[in-house]
Amino acid sequence: MPTAEKPRNGTKVRVMYELFHQRGGATLAELNKATGWTAFSYINDVQGIAARYGGAPHWTGEGQTRRFWIEK
Repeated sequence: MPTAEKPRNGTKVRVMYELFHQRGGATLAELNKATGWTAFSYINDVQGIAARYGGAPHWTGEGQTRRFWIEK
């Protein structure tokens, strides 16, 4: 069950939330650039944000072009 409408402004969770919800989602490379991380996957993040704030997590592809998104 979702705990809040959206993550707090100014947090990396909010940055990821916004990228996951934009049309077409975001690639691994876009997420790494936005967060400053060097992650090789955001599967746990997309699942956790979807579970906490609602929606269904999705991902497809491989490498830097792997795409992540959340559908409401």
